Amino acid sequence: METLNPKIARLPASRFPDPAEAYFCDNCGRDLTKYLHQGKAHVWRQLAPAWYVCRCGRKYLSGAAEWDNLSNWEQRQWVRQLGLGLVLFALLIIPGALAYFGWRHRSVALLALLAIALIPSVVIAKLFGFVLLDAFEITASIWRTRFSGRSASRGSKQ
Repeated sequence: METLNPKIARLPASRFPDPAEAYFCDNCGRDLTKYLHQGKAHVWRQLAPAWYVCRCGRKYLSGAAEWDNLSNWEQRQWVRQLGLGLVLFALLIIPGALAYFGWRHRSVALLALLAIALIPSVVIAKLFGFVLLDAFEITASIWRTRFSGRSASRGSKQ
């Protein structure tokens, strides 16, 4: 009788991006699945090094892209996302101002309004955190490609 769980499709990482659930290094057999990024529909490409180098020295395409490799349209989309961060930050200033004036003027009404404003502020703060992560990803990608001296062609071992 066959088991209910089908076997996991494993492929050598050199066959990436052929679809599989797990990828392993051709040389040493290490699991490289978490370092290889399959493209998904309606999702932006991940900003990460375009190549992954295994501990054994073998180099594989990662499926990710660096900032300099994105098209102008994709770069504009990422920058627009950062613009959303400015709007979210402005919305987070409102509870801060309510807290300041409520405390400074000892106004119970403003402090009550602050308590109500804090409920959506938690969600806004979380969204703002995600936008900050995007900003750090962009900065790290630009740093890797322009300033650190690392490029995709250096250290090629195949």
